[in-house]
Amino acid sequence: MTEVQKINRGGRPRVTDKAAIAAVGLRLFAEHGYDTVTMADIAEACGIGRSTLLRYFDTKVDILWDRSDDEVSALAEKLHAVPKTADAVTVLCTKLSAMLIYADSEIDLLRTQVRILSESVDRGPLGSARFKPWESVVVGFITERTHHGMNDLFTKLLAQSLFSAGWTALTVWAESDEDRPERLLEEAFALVRNGFTTE
Repeated sequence: MTEVQKINRGGRPRVTDKAAIAAVGLRLFAEHGYDTVTMADIAEACGIGRSTLLRYFDTKVDILWDRSDDEVSALAEKLHAVPKTADAVTVLCTKLSAMLIYADSEIDLLRTQVRILSESVDRGPLGSARFKPWESVVVGFITERTHHGMNDLFTKLLAQSLFSAGWTALTVWAESDEDRPERLLEEAFALVRNGFTTE
């Protein structure tokens, strides 16, 4: 990640890179709690004005989802490159775990994001509509590679099963000691692919 910095009048590094600002926000959420941290807090920590912050992010929720568009685009590209003869279910169960674009040095940001979202379930998942682009890519792939339509039971059930498996794996990982989530994601998708057969 490239962090573009300038020095403000107070001598503090001024963070002006969008991804770096999001990283600052996520770390503040992790340290102080999502509800406690304000946009003004994030702006101050970045050494910028609140109006400058709002040029990058309208709300705290937008900071949580900073990488989602890139992740969905990366997933769409991976799926598009798969030969059309490949089994659609197998492809989805092996490719979905590779869509996360966090380096080892940034994995704590993903853990923070997952924890915040999972803790928000009782009051409605924060930004739950943000999962729609992911669902659209998955449903589109299923309808393109199988004879099932987007409203068919097969399509809806497979997409929801994959989402539930992936999200559950991420929430288990976020509370575990594992460094990265890929192993649990692969295990979760394998259970869906194999009909929950463990042998």
